[in-house]
Amino acid sequence: MYAFAFIVASGFMPYSNGFLEFSDLILEEHPIAMLSQLVNFAWICFTIYFIIKHTHYAGKKLFVRMLYVLFFTMFFITFLGAMYSVDAFEGRVTRLDFLLVMLTGLISLLPTLLLMIKLFGNKDEKTTIIENSKLDIKTVVVILGICGLVYFVAYFIFAYLVQWQFEEFRNFYSDTQWGRAAWGGDYSGLFPWLSITILRGILNGLFVLPLLSMITKNKRTFLVGLCLIYLAPAINHIAPNPMFPDTVRLLHLAAMTGSMLSFGIIVGNILWGKTKINVV
Repeated sequence: MYAFAFIVASGFMPYSNGFLEFSDLILEEHPIAMLSQLVNFAWICFTIYFIIKHTHYAGKKLFVRMLYVLFFTMFFITFLGAMYSVDAFEGRVTRLDFLLVMLTGLISLLPTLLLMIKLFGNKDEKTTIIENSKLDIKTVVVILGICGLVYFVAYFIFAYLVQWQFEEFRNFYSDTQWGRAAWGGDYSGLFPWLSITILRGILNGLFVLPLLSMITKNKRTFLVGLCLIYLAPAINHIAPNPMFPDTVRLLHLAAMTGSMLSFGIIVGNILWGKTKINVV
C-alpha cells in the first residue's frame, strides 16, 4: 500500500525539470534502485506494524498519534535538513522539490496507516493504569534540551569520524553554508549551522513524546520502536540515487545509522526513566 500510494502521489507532484531528470537517471542507470527503494518502504511498513502490535491504543486515537510521530520524525525533520543543504545540488533540485517529497510522504502515510490499523490494530482500546506518566513543562523542557545536546554530540562524532574524512563528501557540500563554515573558513554560517543541528535534536525528542503513552509494555520494546522510527531516514540511502555520488550516499547511510541509533538508545532510556505506564 505504501509503495503504491507513494508512486501515485509522486506522479501528481509538480517537480522541477532538474528533479525529474534525476528520476529518469534512476530508471536508466540504476534500475535496481527501484527494487532497493522497496527496502525503505518495507522498513516504514514494518515500523508501523511494530507500533500497532505493541500499543494499547486503537482506532482514531492510534491513527492520529502515529501520523504525528511518523510524519514529523521521518519527513519533516528530514525536510529541514534538506533545506539547509539544497545549495549542494547547484540549482538542479529546488526547495519546492524537497517540500513536495515531504508532502508525498505524508500522503503515502495516510492510506497506509488506515489500512494497517484496520488489519492489525486492536479492536478495542485497552485500559491503562498510569503512574507518574504526565510530564510537567519544566521536565519536558529539560528533556528536550538534553535531546538537543545528545543529537549535537552524536551528529558531530559520526560526521567527523565518518563523513568528513572523505574528500568526495567535502567537495559535494563545499558550496553549502555549513560546508563553508566547516572546511572553507567562512565562520559567518557557523552559528546557524550549530543552532539548526541542536534544533533538530530538540524536534526529534518533541515529536516522539506521544510514543511514551503508545508503547508501554517494557523499555526494550519502547527502544526498538523508537530506533525503528529514527533509522527510517537513514535506510532511505540504501538505494542508489543519482542525486548523490555513491560515496556520499553510503557515507550518509553509515553516519546517519550510527548517530541516530546512538541518539535513539540514549534518548529512549532518558524518556522511559521519566514515565511509568502499566497496561492491564
